[in-house]
Amino acid sequence: MLVRAIVLTAFTGLDGLELAEVPDPTPGDGEALVNVRAAALGPWDVAGAHGAFAAVGGSTDFPQVQGWDFAGETMDGRRVVGFVAQPWMRVGAFAEQISIPRGLLADLPEALGFAEGSALPVCGLTAQLLLNTAAVSDGDLVLVTGAAGMVGGFATQLAIARGARVVAAVRDSDAEDARRLGAETIVSTESGLEAQIRGQWQHGVDACLDTIGLGADALVCVRDDGTFVTSVPTAVPDAQRGIDSKTVQVQPDPAATTDLVGRAAAGELTVRVGETLPFEHFHEAYTRLERGGLHGKIVLTP
Repeated sequence: MLVRAIVLTAFTGLDGLELAEVPDPTPGDGEALVNVRAAALGPWDVAGAHGAFAAVGGSTDFPQVQGWDFAGETMDGRRVVGFVAQPWMRVGAFAEQISIPRGLLADLPEALGFAEGSALPVCGLTAQLLLNTAAVSDGDLVLVTGAAGMVGGFATQLAIARGARVVAAVRDSDAEDARRLGAETIVSTESGLEAQIRGQWQHGVDACLDTIGLGADALVCVRDDGTFVTSVPTAVPDAQRGIDSKTVQVQPDPAATTDLVGRAAAGELTVRVGETLPFEHFHEAYTRLERGGLHGKIVLTP
């Protein structure tokens, strides 16, 4: 039998992508067959289509099924959610069916839709890693760059849930989104960030969670002996003033994913889905993501 999937045939971006039929997956020992109901598109999908991961051990075989985040149902009706690091695991989520280790699956509560579930894993886990690495706690003043984005939006909400005060650094057009997510103060990434921060807090913020790669331009806003953590590996600034600068790299974490989807199902965490499109419209979806300016995830459905 065959299943439909969005596959990459060459590292040529959109030109290398097509909707094709591929052999249906055969589960191995310890694996589950999942009927994918929704799969979210992320910037890493666009980067992968251009070969960004090939130099760091990603698959170079073609065709390769694309996609990381997914939500769906196992053959026995269990609602599940998770992600596969497609370039390394050689399993892609943009398919009607996928076979993955059972240990990577988290339960998806009935109160959360498949689209919302698929929008959570990579971005939610990355946000949680940022907070944990920075040891954000009650009373901290935290600068979140890109706070209106998916990772930044989750980081903002999770920091507030810990009792932190969040300063959102966003483009002027994204200020209202960041405010709706609970940020206490909004500063602009389109003008002098340090002057805006130091003008209100002379000594700087306790921690910066950098989700857009501002690096040194955001580090200057952190107080001496504070913490700087970025989700962009190429944006780790040189150490200075006793500030601990780190980066994070997301990995599948079913236990943490279960916690996140539970919070979302309980209404404690807002999951933003901008638009849901069928697999047939994948080209439009990739194009819109590359263009930017989105206010939620683009989710693809088989």
